[in-house]
Amino acid sequence: MSQRPRIVFLIPIASARRAKNWPLACAYFKQTLSSIFNSTSRNYCVVVAGHEPPNFQLPEDRNFKFLSLDHPLPSQAGGYYLAAVKDKLRKLEAAWKYARSTWSPEYVMKLDWDDLISSRLIDWLVSAKDEAGYLIKHGWVWRSGSRYLMQRTEYFDRHCGSCLIIRSDLADRSGPFLTLVEGAVLDEAARRFATGDNYSLVPGSGITTLLLNDSHQRYTAQFAHLGHRLATVPFEAAVCRVDHGNNAGDLSPGTQTLRMFLGRIRRTRLITQRLKQEFRLG
Repeated sequence: MSQRPRIVFLIPIASARRAKNWPLACAYFKQTLSSIFNSTSRNYCVVVAGHEPPNFQLPEDRNFKFLSLDHPLPSQAGGYYLAAVKDKLRKLEAAWKYARSTWSPEYVMKLDWDDLISSRLIDWLVSAKDEAGYLIKHGWVWRSGSRYLMQRTEYFDRHCGSCLIIRSDLADRSGPFLTLVEGAVLDEAARRFATGDNYSLVPGSGITTLLLNDSHQRYTAQFAHLGHRLATVPFEAAVCRVDHGNNAGDLSPGTQTLRMFLGRIRRTRLITQRLKQEFRLG
């Protein structure tokens, strides 16, 4: 690549030793890569970080890199989810270090290995202003196994960590961004605050960078803390795949009110041929 790529996608993949269904995880990860390489612009690069390569042939592309890591897997003493997040952040750190030194991209996006992006996203970013960051608020939630239906959402960032594009000069800026999600130790007052307010910075949070945290509902507050406005991608730019058993952050249906049920119906859309082509839905 003769010039700086507009964006790098950082994809941490779970170890085969921790995935509940490794063949299914590989199939979904292959689809994630397909959605990136389906982009109408080639102004990007990709770094994947994992313990083991997937069970399919990885792309032979100069703008693609698979990093094979060998760090010990985090203990699951604190639970499967916390161990998965810690492993994810360590892999993101390694992927970002490689991308920064190799390509020096203008923007960086964390992408979960089972999520998908729109074929239009990179083209749009190329022509967009050089904002500090962009939040994907409009997107789709796709329940695994659903062949014909998806749910449109205007609150994609509440559901999914694959929702933030950061200008690279800000990615390493630090602040009080580590919360219970990443296993930060908080006092009782901070724990109550974190439980009751999902969008503000939590008093007493640990220090980390804008890139290396997983508190995606608090991204707007994190940018504001650093003195920057977080802009919004103006179209449905990503798909969050849920309820397939491999993702530690899968949504649970929980207790639903009638209003919530009717809201799900209102947001439900048919998976059209256009959507299949745009996101490489399979």
